[in-house]
Amino acid sequence: MPRDHTFKVLIAEDEPIILEHIAEKIEQIDPSFQVIATAMNGEDALELVKTYQPDVLFTDVKMPLMDGIELTRQVKKLFPEVHIVILSGFDNFSFAQQALKLGVFDYLLKPMTGESLQDTLDEIKIKLEQRNMIQERNIITQDLNGLGPSLSVPSTLENSKLMLYLICLGNLNRHAMNEIDVHHINRIWDMVEWTKFINEHLASAAKWWVIDDKSCNVKFLIMTWNPHEATTNRTIEIQNGITAFIQYGIPVTLCTHNEPVRFSDLWETAQELRKSLNKGLIPCQSSIILTHDTEPLQRRISHLDPVTTSTMERFVEQRKFDPLIQELSRLFEVWKPQKFTQDLLERSLIQLARLLFEPQDDQPKQTMVAIESGIYHIVAAAKDIDELYQDVLRLLIHHLPTQRKLDSAEELYTMLEDYIRLNFTKAINVDHLAHKFQFNASYIIRVFKKYKGIPPLQYLISLRIQEAKRLIEHNPDMDFKDISEIIGYTDQHYFSRVFRNWTGLNPSEYWDSIHKKG
Repeated sequence: MPRDHTFKVLIAEDEPIILEHIAEKIEQIDPSFQVIATAMNGEDALELVKTYQPDVLFTDVKMPLMDGIELTRQVKKLFPEVHIVILSGFDNFSFAQQALKLGVFDYLLKPMTGESLQDTLDEIKIKLEQRNMIQERNIITQDLNGLGPSLSVPSTLENSKLMLYLICLGNLNRHAMNEIDVHHINRIWDMVEWTKFINEHLASAAKWWVIDDKSCNVKFLIMTWNPHEATTNRTIEIQNGITAFIQYGIPVTLCTHNEPVRFSDLWETAQELRKSLNKGLIPCQSSIILTHDTEPLQRRISHLDPVTTSTMERFVEQRKFDPLIQELSRLFEVWKPQKFTQDLLERSLIQLARLLFEPQDDQPKQTMVAIESGIYHIVAAAKDIDELYQDVLRLLIHHLPTQRKLDSAEELYTMLEDYIRLNFTKAINVDHLAHKFQFNASYIIRVFKKYKGIPPLQYLISLRIQEAKRLIEHNPDMDFKDISEIIGYTDQHYFSRVFRNWTGLNPSEYWDSIHKKG
C-alpha cells in the first residue's frame, strides 16, 4: 500500500566532495530519504546518531578518530534498528566480513553507481515501511483497547483523518463466548484476501489496518479518508467484498460513523461503534449500521403487550400448558417479521422466560439460569430466524412443568433428542450422554430407540449428514475438509466413509449430482 513517510539519513564521510555527492544522489534517487546530518569523522557521527536517531546510516570505512567498523559496532549497540550501509574504496573482503558480522544492511564500493544505490535504497525502504506498518498497527491496537501508546505517535498517523468500520461475521457472541468455534471463525476470516480486495476496489485508501476486536468474529477495518469518495458507497463495497470472499453464507454486518475522525478521537469513535453494533445488529441477516441510526432501531420492537402478558400469566397460574404453548407459537409468528435487533430480542426473550418461570415455586433456581444461558446460546449461534424461534420455543417447552407429568422414559427421550439436535456438531457418544444424563448407556439407547425408532448415534449421524448435504448444496466452493470439521468430524476420510454409507455416494459424487445436472 502507498506510504507517505520520510526516512532520516545520516552520512559519515571524511572527503567533503564525496560526502556532498552521496547526499545529492540519495535525495535525487528517492526524495523520501532525507539527509538530516553529516559528519567527517566517526566520533562526530556517533554523537549525531545519538541526537537524531536516523533510520539509515551511510558510513565510510576509513575515517579519522573512529573508523566505520567501530562506528558500526557502537551504533548497533545503542540503536540496533538503524540500517547501516558501509562505503569503501577498498575492495577488501576482510572489511566486508567484519561489516556483515556486525549486521550492516549492505556494503557498497566507491565510487557508487546510481543503480547500486537505487537497489540498496529500495530494499531499505521496504524494510522501513514494514517496520512503520507494524509500529502503526501496534499504536492503533493499543488505542482501540483504551491503552496509551507505548511508542510516540508519528505525525503521519496523528494528522491523518480516518474512517472506521466494525465488521461482525454472524451474530454477536457477547453472552455465549464458550460456544464460539474460534477455529471455524478464523478459517472464515482467512478467506478474506484484504490486500487483493482493497487494491482492486478501494485503491484510494492510502493506508489501512485490520485489527482484531475482543470477540473473534468481530474486527476493525481502519482506513485513511479520501475526501473525494462517498463513505456510503465505500461501506457497501466493503460489505459486498467481504461477502464475496467468504463461502459459508454467513451474514456480514458493518457498523461505521458518518464523518472521518482524527487519531486523537480513535478510542471514542471505536467505543461508539461497539455500542452501535451491540444495539443495532439484527440476527441472521447482513446489514449496515450507522452510529446515528441505532436509536430508531431500538424503537422497532413491540414488547409484550398487556393482553398477551395477562393471558400467559393466567395460563401459567392455571397450569394450562397446551394453550400456553399455542400462545407462545402465535407470539413468535408475530415477532418474526419485525426484524428485532439482537439486543432487544434477547431482552424480550429473557423477559418472556421470567414471566413464565419465575412465579413457579416448584422450579429450582437453576432453571432460570439455564434458560437464559440457552437463549443467549441459541441467538448467538442462529443461522436462520425461523430456526431461532423454533429452538427458543423448544427450550421453553422443555422446562415447563408439564414435562414432569410424562413418564420418566419419555422425559429422558425428550431431553436426549433436544440435546443431540442442539449439539450435533460437538463430540458426542453414548458414554457422553450417559454421563451427562446420569443413566446407564444401554438404557439410554433403549429409551431413545423406543420413541425415535433409531439409536441416538444414528440420529446424530442423520443430523450431521443432513447439514453436510445442505452445505454442499448451498456452498459449492466450500472444501469438504471444512464441511467435515463444521459438522463434527475431525477426520475428513472418516466423514467421507460415513457420508457414503448414509447416502450411497461419497461427498464428491453427491456434489456432482447436485451441481452438474444438465
